[in-house]
Amino acid sequence: MAGKKAAIALGVIALCLLAVLEFLLWRRRHAVYLDTALPAYFHYDFVALRLRTRDAALNRRWRKSAPVVVVQKHGRTIATIGGLTQVPLVYDSQEHDWTRTWPCPWNAPAGRYALKLLGNQDLKTRLHVKEFMILRRAPKPIPQGISVLTWENARPLAGMTMIGPDGKKEDWRGMLDWTKAIGADAFWMMASETPGKKPGQVWLDSNFTLLPRIAAAAHARGLKFGLYVLYDLTFSKRRLARYDYAMSVRNGRPVHTRAISLADPERPGDVAALLSHFSRIPDVDYLGIDYIRNALGGDELAERFYADMWWINPPQEWPRLSRANRMVYFARKEGMHVDQNFLDAWQWWRARQAALIVRRIKRNTDAPQPLWAFTLSWAKGHQHGQDPIMMNDAGVDADAVMLYQADRPQFEAIIRQWHDYVRRRDAQILVGDMVDWDLHQRNPDGPLELYRRLSEAESRIYADGPARGVFIHDLSRALWGDTGRWGTRGWMAQAARVVKRMKEISQGENLQ
Repeated sequence: MAGKKAAIALGVIALCLLAVLEFLLWRRRHAVYLDTALPAYFHYDFVALRLRTRDAALNRRWRKSAPVVVVQKHGRTIATIGGLTQVPLVYDSQEHDWTRTWPCPWNAPAGRYALKLLGNQDLKTRLHVKEFMILRRAPKPIPQGISVLTWENARPLAGMTMIGPDGKKEDWRGMLDWTKAIGADAFWMMASETPGKKPGQVWLDSNFTLLPRIAAAAHARGLKFGLYVLYDLTFSKRRLARYDYAMSVRNGRPVHTRAISLADPERPGDVAALLSHFSRIPDVDYLGIDYIRNALGGDELAERFYADMWWINPPQEWPRLSRANRMVYFARKEGMHVDQNFLDAWQWWRARQAALIVRRIKRNTDAPQPLWAFTLSWAKGHQHGQDPIMMNDAGVDADAVMLYQADRPQFEAIIRQWHDYVRRRDAQILVGDMVDWDLHQRNPDGPLELYRRLSEAESRIYADGPARGVFIHDLSRALWGDTGRWGTRGWMAQAARVVKRMKEISQGENLQ
């Protein structure tokens, strides 16, 4: 009798376990998962949205009416780049899920973000949703109040002479003497550009043998020393076969420019290899890159742009157009400056490409030194396809923002834009201006206007404190450029005032 009862009990247990298993299997088949491919993203990223289920009936329903997802923070739906708010997902037959990309908004607050599936109210008990994070990279620290004198000139330094701060003729050591004379902390010099002098040579190497001596001489004077290279602009009509060059439309047809395309696969590796070489020179404290942007052209990127920015639609005849005609259309579209969603998307996409280049360079440069990059200032850099937040996330430790080619009203507008956009936590910004009377609209006060502008930028570039540092660009222009009646001494005297003020306003700041 006892055995019979035990058998019955075991049977009941087995049936219960079977029922539970069937329920779990049913739940697995009918569960719906909404999440992202990665748990966290940076500001240059596309967030990969993902909706998954094994419910065949539900997938058939969505093929008739695509599921739509929105991204929310604190319960509010976020509009992102190019006016995108709602994301209709598309079916991936290989992965058997519904996906689409959502571009991270300009300088989105760091933290958690939620996903919401619109409609589909019947799925509430079956829908499992995961949040994702937007992150900020912590850069290598740059001293608060750092001041830099730069050198942007490719002429051979061996045998070169200049007038030093004491009025006497000097060789290349005069560069460092001027740096000390204005009270700057560091000297950053351009080390190379493209092409070299020999056929097919990537880098101009005229000064390479002198660089260790210059670095040692800088340290002997108590100066930090940095080397940088030019990224996209080349200085020859002869194109190197290893690179893809940017294209622009002239007289109704695409032509090559002398700028290397943002899409070129070889340039980041070449720059990384050269910076790695420089990093091994004793007494090199900083490494840098000049502007990464489509300085010239960019129309060759049209097809890639439309493929990535899926909600920005090309014209209906796009599939029938040749590549050349696509570039012509794109150039006209960009030049009209009418479609603000298109322009916003184009600026963000280019800034992403620049950030991805920085990320690749950083990952392939075995260098302990902080990395700086020069960026331009119009519309927070966005007008040029640059973004300080993306640059920071990608690996730039110090963003040297060039505040030039603007008249006084334009300059004030630029400072307001940056002040409203960026905080000290977002990026380490150095503000800079160029020694050039013409670029200050031949102001009757000459170099005093450089002092005024950089003083304002030092105090106001951030909304929550002074700039991280300042740079004067560049000594070669102060020696041989358009200095008006004030000459080198007049401009460098105001540069010294800029440096002194940067140090004064940074005293007591603990921003490391």
